[in-house]
Amino acid sequence: MQELINYVSDKANNVYALTVMQNGRQAAAIDPDTRRPVYSATKSVLSIGVGLLQKEGRFDVERPLACYLTAPQLALVPDKKREAFKRLPVTRFLTMSVLGFPFRPEGESGWIEQALGADIDCEGEPAFCYSNFPALLVGVAAQNAADEPLEDILCDKLFSPIGVSRPVFKQTPEGYFYGASGMELSSAELSRVGEYLLQNAEGDSYLTRAVSRQIGTREGGYGYFYRVGEGYYYISGKWGQKCIVCPESKTVITYLSDRKDGDSEIFAMAVRCCLDS
Repeated sequence: MQELINYVSDKANNVYALTVMQNGRQAAAIDPDTRRPVYSATKSVLSIGVGLLQKEGRFDVERPLACYLTAPQLALVPDKKREAFKRLPVTRFLTMSVLGFPFRPEGESGWIEQALGADIDCEGEPAFCYSNFPALLVGVAAQNAADEPLEDILCDKLFSPIGVSRPVFKQTPEGYFYGASGMELSSAELSRVGEYLLQNAEGDSYLTRAVSRQIGTREGGYGYFYRVGEGYYYISGKWGQKCIVCPESKTVITYLSDRKDGDSEIFAMAVRCCLDS
């Protein structure tokens, strides 16, 4: 653990914050309270929101995502793809296993139109293809099903109970929670999300699947907007935003950084600490 702390303490490594939780208690911290962008870690928070709605019976990830779109939204899907699109379950979007989406929306308007109008392979076999559009569409579908802002649901049923004040959220131009990116959290706050998963995933059928391997990737496994390794799973955002959860050791390690050249060194160090604790 000291090696990890020393690494973060060296400012030249561009790692800004670290929080280590063991058995529900903070074991180490470096600047744990400053909020910073967490980029695609937002996707994992969205997944929790989906699970909350599923638990309440307001959403079903086994149903086609199209069931939760409005008629004008569904009309944005190209005619030649619409019938096949209408058969794609929400799980295909949660696992990013629909090929053909561009990486992210462009411009300041029409994001839902870009997502639904994309030239995707609606009938091909599932294969992992990273994009921000699946999370955008899951967020739209979930908010339509809930008939209330997902941000409010997350604040009331996730963040407030774990002691996190309303964080920064990003919306789509159409007024939906942009579940792909745009949140700001501190390392301590993201660690509390990890603790929530640690405490709830085992007894919650949705969360159990969410943090388990559903499809393979070059890096390992992928669940419902969670990366999955051997004996651990993690929340991940670009440039080195990580929250690693190890159920066996009851350890959560979170770090926030600006590692545009990659964070493989500190990630490997943090995983070792998690597994060896």
